[in-house]
Amino acid sequence: MVYYTAREEVSGGKLCIGVTSATDILGPYTDKGSPLVTNISEGVIDATVFTVSNTKYLVYKVDGNAHGQPCLIYAIQLSATGTSVGGPATLLLRNDLSWEGGIVEGPWFIKEGNYYYLFYSSCAYNN
Repeated sequence: MVYYTAREEVSGGKLCIGVTSATDILGPYTDKGSPLVTNISEGVIDATVFTVSNTKYLVYKVDGNAHGQPCLIYAIQLSATGTSVGGPATLLLRNDLSWEGGIVEGPWFIKEGNYYYLFYSSCAYNN
């Protein structure tokens, strides 16, 4: 599976997360043909997959900073095939700390022992 960000014409060109798959790393790849995750207001970017107890989750960012809105990082459960999502998305993080400089992005999880750690980028290069 490859999860990627692209513009969807139906949503007015907002960024959406798509998925494509192949049986071999070199392809050929077959795209799902429609967005996996959308947010009509701000768009979504920075998809990554994280597994907890054999359940896969897609973690992504709502691109609020590009539209003067808050940045939000969500997780949503993936189907066993990884080509659809189910249930409501869970808000993991909102950029509400002063040191974040109004932006959070690029979420990434790791597990160490019994703890899960969420890493992300924040602030901006010119702050």
